[in-house]
Amino acid sequence: MAPALRLRIVLFEELPGTWVARALEHDIATEGRRMDMALRNTLGIIAAHVDFDRRHGRLPLSAFPPAPQRYWNAFARGTPLHFVPSESPLDSRIDHAQILVAVAHERPSIALLREQQLRRFPDRSGVSEVATVLPAGRPHHR
Repeated sequence: MAPALRLRIVLFEELPGTWVARALEHDIATEGRRMDMALRNTLGIIAAHVDFDRRHGRLPLSAFPPAPQRYWNAFARGTPLHFVPSESPLDSRIDHAQILVAVAHERPSIALLREQQLRRFPDRSGVSEVATVLPAGRPHHR
């Protein structure tokens, strides 16, 4: 029997009414109108790729590198979501996977920008003092 997959998935609302579910160990992401739809879509894509890889004698999901660090950070800072595989529409291709899900508190792209700004301007901690970079590369303070 093949070793069980370990999958961490971060959920976040990219735009109002557009949820993203992004797998971390193997960078696969989908969208949905609701959180549960995005998660179900991502699990369906994962199951299809696992099936394809097994049919072709490959290690499941080996073609997918890990997600960028900002998504791992969002997962670590997020709120764990109770996920029970037996209650989800998983098929037998990934029903033995260890799946951990967390809901991010903010979009990973926004968190990354905030971290970059804090590194660039460490003495600026107030929201009203957040620096943005203009296209010419000069900082602009609002």
